[in-house]
Amino acid sequence: MTFFTAFLAIVGLGFLDSLNPFSIAACAVVIAGQQSLGRGLAFIIATFLVYFLTGVALVAGWAELLTALRPWVKPWMMVLFWLVLALGCFIGAVILWRRPPAGEGKQVKQPSSAALVGVFLFALGATLSDMPTAFPYFGAIPIMVATEAGFLGLLAWLAFYSLIYVSPLIFLLCYRLIAHQQFEPLIGTINRFMDWTIRRLTPVLLVPLGVWAIYDALRLLVIP
Repeated sequence: MTFFTAFLAIVGLGFLDSLNPFSIAACAVVIAGQQSLGRGLAFIIATFLVYFLTGVALVAGWAELLTALRPWVKPWMMVLFWLVLALGCFIGAVILWRRPPAGEGKQVKQPSSAALVGVFLFALGATLSDMPTAFPYFGAIPIMVATEAGFLGLLAWLAFYSLIYVSPLIFLLCYRLIAHQQFEPLIGTINRFMDWTIRRLTPVLLVPLGVWAIYDALRLLVIP
């Protein structure tokens, strides 16, 4: 694979991955209140670090680490883990589905001023929880490896991809700082979208995940 072909593929996958409505919505809500610059930078830096370090872990041999830990993990521990995960998914789906919608006549609540450390940790958790769905990223990493770049070259590829991923967040923060008056109606739209997503889309995704967790637990019980 030529460098130019790999570059185009990585850029395309990076921009596709960056159009993540959940990351964009979370960033918009975080920067809507006070200290928007500091909170936005904390959110963007944390998101960048999660993507970059996850890529480093995959490239550097995450599979070898899991193989080393395997002897310490007993089968019953895995069964218990999958069953607890399934139960949590089903309970969460029911609670979220029964959650009342936000009143259309209510005034949009702006997030209160939060410590920058809290915003940073929130961004870390949100991005980590979203990593299993980062299919473009998992497709881009083999392309990076196929370029036969050295370890430093792979680090540069990962940093470049991570920068592309956070580019919409950087644009959103700049828009918030430059046109803060026009930013207010956008928060209302984002909050309504997030409310619908939490009440309807998330339960639909949790139920198949719970079924899959039960299947995995049964498979571990049946297969010696």
